[in-house]
Amino acid sequence: MTYRADPDFMLELEALRPLDINACFNCGNCTAVCPLSTDDDNFPRRMIRLAQLGLKDELLGSPELWMCYNCGLCSETCPREAEPANFMMAARCYATAEYAPLNIGKVCCKNPLLGGFIATLLALFVGLFMYAESETMSTETLNFFGFVPYEFIHNAGLALMVIFSLFTIWTIFNMVSSVARAKNLKFSDLFKGTRMNWREAFWDAVFVQSLAQKRYRDECDEDEDQVWYSSKWFVHAATMWGFLGLLITTGINFFLDIIGVKATGTFVPIWYPTRLLGTLSGLLFLYGISILLYKRIYKVDKAHSYSRPSDWIFLTLLTLSGVTGFIVEIALYLPSAPAWGYWLFLFHVAVSAVLLFLLPFTKFGHAIYRPVALYIHALKPVSSLDSDE
Repeated sequence: MTYRADPDFMLELEALRPLDINACFNCGNCTAVCPLSTDDDNFPRRMIRLAQLGLKDELLGSPELWMCYNCGLCSETCPREAEPANFMMAARCYATAEYAPLNIGKVCCKNPLLGGFIATLLALFVGLFMYAESETMSTETLNFFGFVPYEFIHNAGLALMVIFSLFTIWTIFNMVSSVARAKNLKFSDLFKGTRMNWREAFWDAVFVQSLAQKRYRDECDEDEDQVWYSSKWFVHAATMWGFLGLLITTGINFFLDIIGVKATGTFVPIWYPTRLLGTLSGLLFLYGISILLYKRIYKVDKAHSYSRPSDWIFLTLLTLSGVTGFIVEIALYLPSAPAWGYWLFLFHVAVSAVLLFLLPFTKFGHAIYRPVALYIHALKPVSSLDSDE
């Protein structure tokens, strides 16, 4: 397949993070020290070379781009200080901007301050929209779904999920299309593999690698002096599992409401299964994002030595969503019904809605792209054209 070189591609990447791609003379040291790199997946060396040659389309179609966990080892050992770890993050930011629809990803990646302003406006719009539908605040107990009618929350939530699902499918389609063009694949080739069949590849990508983080846990965290609860994989897992636990709790509550077991917003004791799951997930989530913030603020290692505004926007939305949700839950068990609980509830829902809406367009998008990349890596499809030859 013939690729057209883009001479400005390297400059666009260098504008996203502090790195010097020209400093790299392709020695391969970064690939040699990377615990995830193999003979077939020799990143970040191959990625850097593609950028130097201006082969943007081939880089955007490389699943290896999303397999990096940003341990920072490559930058720590680079003899030319070319910052290959920062390069991988810049390339992923650029890819997110290209995959995401409606140019929103480009705004969030290339102009993060404007992206933050848009996120703030969206949160204000959602909050004011809910407030416009609000009714009386109960002073006896906190009744959030009496303050903002349940039907409104229900319908608005469904609408948000439909929009989010459409954007997610759109971005995955764009990513897979890029990979297909780069690898000369047809759609049917993505269900035929040389390494695993598609069912095994799906299990490995989603459950073994994405959720259980097997390779990240076994190969990317080799600091023997570091305690397990501050290790990179555990902090990442705590944030991910805490967030997923909160989503699952919300889904279960919604289902219990549908089948008539428990109405949404009904007061339940702390040991009620869904309440307990939500509380434990919230604690795990808060722990994870607290450590991530600490590492970013104090730049404890090479992987966290530089943060763009887009990194802070993502972490800020996560933090606000987690902290406000936890405080709202505490307010439910206070002896009186504090008025601030209702306002904090509006703020929490608005921030959470914006976080979910912007997921495909921001750094959070790796939660979508990485499982797809891991699936393609586990499958290792071969073009039908190549197999016919």
